[in-house]
Amino acid sequence: MELKRLELNNHRNYAHLDLEPGPGVNVFVGANGQGKTNLLEAVAMLALSSSPRARRDQELLGPVTPAARIHAEVESAGRGLEVTITLQGEGERVRRVIEVDGVRRRGFDLPGHFRVTLFWPDDLGLVKAGPEQRRRFLNQMLVQVEPGYARNLAALRRVLEQRNSLLKRIAAGEEAPGVLEAWNAELVAYGSDIAGARARAVEELRPYAAESHAEIAAGERLEIAYIGPPENFGDAVEKSLGDDLRRGSTTIGPHHDDLLIRLDGRDARSYASQGQQRTAVVSLKLAEAALVTRRAGERPVLLLDDVLSELDAERRAALLRRVAGEGQVIITSAEMGPFPADLITGARVWSVNSGRIEACG
Repeated sequence: MELKRLELNNHRNYAHLDLEPGPGVNVFVGANGQGKTNLLEAVAMLALSSSPRARRDQELLGPVTPAARIHAEVESAGRGLEVTITLQGEGERVRRVIEVDGVRRRGFDLPGHFRVTLFWPDDLGLVKAGPEQRRRFLNQMLVQVEPGYARNLAALRRVLEQRNSLLKRIAAGEEAPGVLEAWNAELVAYGSDIAGARARAVEELRPYAAESHAEIAAGERLEIAYIGPPENFGDAVEKSLGDDLRRGSTTIGPHHDDLLIRLDGRDARSYASQGQQRTAVVSLKLAEAALVTRRAGERPVLLLDDVLSELDAERRAALLRRVAGEGQVIITSAEMGPFPADLITGARVWSVNSGRIEACG
């Protein structure tokens, strides 16, 4: 998997960019706020169809026009592809058009054409924040490698919207409880598929994550476990009706799943230091890359944003040894200091300044 060329037009602070990264390690260096994260966000969108960072597409539009374009030439499964995402502002809304080799695609049809594994500082929420971010981690991985997963997610969102609306109407006496039967069946069907995919993925991730963490953190033990819907999912949905009606929302399903993360047998959220939490998240991301490689048959592009900060010298060196020489890596940093000379010698190095990127050396 390789990003051959990237063109940005009016994406955040990039008025125009035409970039040809190298096939190995690419290091982008610049002060904070210059566009390093915006660059990785654009590459991630080519794999996920939407930004993993922005809450609204309006945030992606630069100051030049009410439109933006991300275009890339990529190599996937041994063949070249062109992927384009165009955003067109229309008042308060933004219309998104996705094309693969000039053919329009829906958002849930894009993942799988080009694959990435992304780390950025917000991913520390995998340990520190609530379960929503851990579900997002599993979703962003699985839409790229699990056939039908993106469609099932979209269907589940539709089911939850409809079921929650009906719960409110039933509670208000405007509908009879029987109208929920069809939606309950769809909730169980789509929810079971999603939960099953997540459970299998966590089982695959577990040894990879433990191995990566032990290498980077000098033997510290990382354990993960999936916490999904109850085994008798259908019965649990039926029995939850009283609670659902009181709350006006669906209380049972994969939208309440979680991923348990432990370090040396203790809850990482409560006991781990900042450096330990960062190492755990990086290990999960490396495990994700290993899972994608195993399922897709080729390594995803690694996108690592400010990954080295808050790691001691030993952990930085171990991490860089692990990622170097294994496919294409795009890594950002505020300074060159953390990088060993031998890695920089074999890498392409770029400077980032106010939405402009120039090759160094």
